[in-house]
Amino acid sequence: IHSGHTSLTVIGTNLDIIQEPRIRVKYNGKESVNVCKNVNATYLTCWAPALTPEYRPGLDAVERPDEFGFIFNNVQSLLTFNNTKFIYYPNPTFELLSITGILEQKPGSPIILKGKNLCPPAAGGVKLNYTVLIGDTPCAVTVSETQLLCESPNLTGQHKVTVHVGGMVFSPGSVNVISDSLLTLPAIVSIAAGGSLLLIIVIIVLIAYKRKSRENDLTLKRLQMQMDNLESRVALECKEAFAELQTDINELTSDLDRSGIPYLDYRTYAMRVLFPGIEDHPVLRELEVQGNGQQSVEKALKLFAQLINNKVFLLTFIRTLEMQRSFSMRDRGNVASLIMTALQGKLEYATDVLKQLLSDLIEKNLENKNHPKLLLRR
Repeated sequence: IHSGHTSLTVIGTNLDIIQEPRIRVKYNGKESVNVCKNVNATYLTCWAPALTPEYRPGLDAVERPDEFGFIFNNVQSLLTFNNTKFIYYPNPTFELLSITGILEQKPGSPIILKGKNLCPPAAGGVKLNYTVLIGDTPCAVTVSETQLLCESPNLTGQHKVTVHVGGMVFSPGSVNVISDSLLTLPAIVSIAAGGSLLLIIVIIVLIAYKRKSRENDLTLKRLQMQMDNLESRVALECKEAFAELQTDINELTSDLDRSGIPYLDYRTYAMRVLFPGIEDHPVLRELEVQGNGQQSVEKALKLFAQLINNKVFLLTFIRTLEMQRSFSMRDRGNVASLIMTALQGKLEYATDVLKQLLSDLIEKNLENKNHPKLLLRR
């Protein structure tokens, strides 16, 4: 760049014997010189000389020096070494951080430095070596054509921002890092007042909820007492009715002596118990299936009958049905009647299943702490 002081690598031979190696350029009749450092016999590290001893604001174009060479112990052949294309690019410039020169930042927020000529348009995409200091602390820098992105170090307070590149030092302003944790006295008072108000509201809501819960508990107990009284009255009326029937036992006995005890055959009795009000139920008729699916339906029913005879399947089947909300009391009665019809030949097995279901119902009633009188109301 025009101001020089960028690092250059010089390759040659016998470079280690040179005393005080230097590099020179000449532009518009003025010479500029900078120093080099021996690395080994074939390498030198030099710092580019400025294109002019004093920077001119109008010098913002790509320039070539009139002469370029080295000062190596009076080796005259290297004083003008124009075999290399040594090109100078415009110096980078930076804008102020803000109009006032002070940028307000939060901790951890990146600092963006805007400018121009930040990346020389040289072949190979070579970038300049920028150093950005926040106060005395360096920050990680990401370079683009028009801005530098500085990852802000963990600092608070106001710090001067300086940018070093080549032999130039820029100061686009200062950054003031304000911590979020610093609360003013009015903010603390407002937060305390809001917290107190919220606490009072929560306490009022809890008191109202507790009072409402107590009222609901009293209402529930009152309803429970009414139900118990109703059951007691019903039981008393049943006892009185039974006593009246006892007084008429002689009349009933005399009637039975003349006509005999009325009874129904088992088939009719079972149908009236399982399917009350239905005289011609489909279970009494032969299976009739339209089309050619007769054998498939019969086979499916036989397989389902085998599953019903499996206690684990039958219990799981019944519990799954009962878990469905759409499974009404009428549906439960119909399914129970059909299962009992299918198990007429295995009443011991059916009784075992009923005992298991009754045991589960009692256990569930105890877990829910329901009143024992509510056990069979479902």
